[in-house]
Amino acid sequence: MAQITISCSIPVPDDDVADVSEFLHKLVGRSRVSTARMLRMGETGCFYTCPLYTDEHVKLSRLIRRMLAFFEAKAIPLTILKIGAQDSWYEVDPERRDPWKISPQALLALLDATPDGGA
Repeated sequence: MAQITISCSIPVPDDDVADVSEFLHKLVGRSRVSTARMLRMGETGCFYTCPLYTDEHVKLSRLIRRMLAFFEAKAIPLTILKIGAQDSWYEVDPERRDPWKISPQALLALLDATPDGGA
């Protein structure tokens, strides 16, 4: 099954780190301290990874939609990487992420789709 990872495209400004860390802590249960560290790392600081189309797809879809809306409202750009079912994160070159990048709109379309390509 496809997998995604989400990070901020740029380091989150110090003014926003506390709010964003608190949001992610409440939403996904991540530690505020480790999340703040990830947010300050920008693209290399992945704060969320999950497989798509599992038995919990509906729950994950709602969670990801809330996350995307929050970051859009904060005007914090995201880097979203997607790999296929046969791929591994080890294949993703940290210096060349473009082949795996997708937009938030593309992620929303994936969340609306089914694993076999239907909607």
